[in-house]
Amino acid sequence: MTRIDFHSHILWNVDDGSLSKEMTLDMLSISEEERVEYICATPHYIINEQEIALEDYKERFELLTEAYKGNVNLIPGLELYMHPKLPEYFKQGKIFGLNKEKYMLIELPMRDFPIYTRDVFYELSILGVKPILAHPERNLKIQQSPTFLMELIDDGVLAQVNAGSLLGVYGQAAKDSAELFVKNNMIHLLGSDAHNNQRRSPRISKAYRRLKELNPELYTWINNNNESIIKGEDVHPLAIIRQQHKESFLKKLFKKS
Repeated sequence: MTRIDFHSHILWNVDDGSLSKEMTLDMLSISEEERVEYICATPHYIINEQEIALEDYKERFELLTEAYKGNVNLIPGLELYMHPKLPEYFKQGKIFGLNKEKYMLIELPMRDFPIYTRDVFYELSILGVKPILAHPERNLKIQQSPTFLMELIDDGVLAQVNAGSLLGVYGQAAKDSAELFVKNNMIHLLGSDAHNNQRRSPRISKAYRRLKELNPELYTWINNNNESIIKGEDVHPLAIIRQQHKESFLKKLFKKS
């Protein structure tokens, strides 16, 4: 089994993640304890607000690789905030995917599902990009209507769940949604979304175990395909369990009413 943390903010003094080199090294020590083999350094990239130039990212990443002498493999990447100009930025070489390959981590606003979302993902796919939706279980609109996520997956988008969501760190709604998506084969990657060495640390092993309890087949699929995603190779997700999804969602809906 290859354990990969697809989402973290371990680069220090770049965004709202690690505050220092010392904190970053402590976070990576935690990753080692969690038996993580690869961790993606994915700082926030927000067009017109928080853009990190390619050269600046490269310099920061090299500082990290020089400082860290442990056993976790460091993978470059970005967490891109949804914006209509993402395809344009990609064509201009301003943004890149995980490990500089075709899989690109993209997040939505927490409380909204922009009307241009599917169009942006489609335009990126035409350019050879394979979008990965970061932590959909934390998005309010997707929590209220999981069909938003189903449609994206039907379009070829992959979905990354936060380890903390499966463990209740982000509240009951995110936990319920994360479990619903896992049970119905609507998740394809795990990430810690680590921001520090305390509450939002890169601990991920309990979430892997929880995923295995909820859906052993999906757990096996993830283990078999993690490395392919890092290498930029094609993967073929499990089919969404649509009837179970419908029944589970209706139960969830009536429980709230």
